[in-house]
Amino acid sequence: MKLAVGDVVVYGTHGIGRIAARKEQDVLGAKGKVVVLELAEGLTVTLPLDRAQEQLRPLASEADMRRVQETLRGERVLSVDPWLSRRRATLAKLTGGDPVELAEIVGDGAQRERTLRANGSNPQLSPGEREIFVKAWQLLSGEIAQARGLEQAEADSWIDEQLSQKS
Repeated sequence: MKLAVGDVVVYGTHGIGRIAARKEQDVLGAKGKVVVLELAEGLTVTLPLDRAQEQLRPLASEADMRRVQETLRGERVLSVDPWLSRRRATLAKLTGGDPVELAEIVGDGAQRERTLRANGSNPQLSPGEREIFVKAWQLLSGEIAQARGLEQAEADSWIDEQLSQKS
């Protein structure tokens, strides 16, 4: 990936940003190339070029969107392990920011809520699991909106549609 000024990229758990600048700057006491990334709500992050090349990725392609759709629609076997046992793997998926892995988190969370509701239990995930589910949904929805030129609400509706359809 070139990481040219103006490129729209995805930065793990921070979501979508735009490359605002590339420049030389002191990095840990030595001159090095950095990338300045503008994120939502005015947040700006400066990353050394090598780290930026490792952690930034382009927006999801249509092929990625098809895999997201398949993942959201797919049947899943939920782990019966307690949340704290599943938390590390789920956080790794969230931090990686891969759209298919985000779709896995969203699909699992939605199915867990449906199962809880059907069993007459409290229809809410635990607060920690819900927080990660919501964050994954937001990141996925934001990327779908950006990649497909949709409004956020349209992307949210698209995710809901996929979750309600089984392949």
